Amino acid sequence: MNAYLSIEHPTSSAPILISIPHSGIEIPELIQNRMNLQARRIHTDWHVDLLIKDFPFTKVSTSISRYVVDVNRSKYTSRTSTLPIIPRYDEFGIPLFKQYPSKKFQNEWIANYYSPYYNAIFEQIKLKKQNNANICLLDLHSYDDKHFKTDKIILSTRNGTTISEESFDFIVECFKKEELSIQVDMPFKGGNIVHEISKQANVEAIQIEIPYSLYLHNNKLDSQKAKSLQEKLLQVFLQIEKYYKK
Repeated sequence: MNAYLSIEHPTSSAPILISIPHSGIEIPELIQNRMNLQARRIHTDWHVDLLIKDFPFTKVSTSISRYVVDVNRSKYTSRTSTLPIIPRYDEFGIPLFKQYPSKKFQNEWIANYYSPYYNAIFEQIKLKKQNNANICLLDLHSYDDKHFKTDKIILSTRNGTTISEESFDFIVECFKKEELSIQVDMPFKGGNIVHEISKQANVEAIQIEIPYSLYLHNNKLDSQKAKSLQEKLLQVFLQIEKYYKK
């Protein structure tokens, strides 16, 4: 298996699958000398993988930094897109690479680090369909709420296109029961993962963005905050599991 790809609890028969695409910080050795040391990579989804490490659900994650290969971007973006799979700049406009990789290297990196992520998700969905009529993908992210006009958990559905209204309403109620404040499709509408995965028959998907302030302190897990959030999220996910088992 790809050394940068992780699949936890692959034998779980639960009808939910968790994706964690942006918690990785690794830069493959062959790529390190191409990176611009002046660039910053601050908008990582710090420790989301650790936040839910004890949850008993199948989880797919990558340890590759989103600033090298971003698995939540589309293969089909235009040349003028500011959000390509292999990003060009950090949030301050500083080039991430000394020299942006050639098409040859881009294709290699996509083959090595991007495609395996989707293949793993599709394979896990195929396995889960052996025991479940319907599957839900939960795509987990986090964001630095200091830079946004909200500190709520953002539930993203690409304007209601990745999940049915009935299922979404149920999930919203699950968060509310745990007294977790939410906001829908703003400022994040959802990335390529929920878009692509929700095209699968009998599969729904939702992107969940957790504000840093809810579980981090100086980009490290705040033990007290993290424990409280873990307990609440676990209850939410268990209720979602029951819903999709019906």
